[in-house]
Amino acid sequence: MRRLFSIGMVALLAGCGDANLSQLESVMEEIRRAPTGQPPVIIPTIPEYQPVDYRYSDTRSPFLAPESVRATDVVAVFDSALAPDQQRKAEPLEQFPLQSLRLVGTLRMGGQQVALISAPDGSVTSVREGNYLGTDYGQVTDIRPQEVHITERILNQQVGWQERQATLSLDE
Repeated sequence: MRRLFSIGMVALLAGCGDANLSQLESVMEEIRRAPTGQPPVIIPTIPEYQPVDYRYSDTRSPFLAPESVRATDVVAVFDSALAPDQQRKAEPLEQFPLQSLRLVGTLRMGGQQVALISAPDGSVTSVREGNYLGTDYGQVTDIRPQEVHITERILNQQVGWQERQATLSLDE
């Protein structure tokens, strides 16, 4: 047993005989000399920024699919009389989708039909023919006692601006 123990000790001590102890000693000396006891941090130098001119600004954007670029080129051709007036000031009910608006009543004032529209925020707004509502540039075209007819303008990527008819009916 003693013999086995002495062979184990010799093997253990032989493992400590590394020839690279001088390098370990120099690293330890650098750590001792550092003011915080930490080894000095070497920050690599970053190369100077060199701007590059983008020479492809007149070509297709690399961030858009080729199909969508062609579609927007087609839409530019359809910039017709159906396109909504972007310079017009938005009316209060244009911030809500048409599906969220409710017709709560109609009345006749000064010979003109007026509709009362309830918005999701709880407000009730009176509208006349020609007023706008909904997020798709909807314009009131006709007010009847039980319903309001609206013409919306929507953008179709293949065809351009189109009109579609919508109706708000009085809930019974």
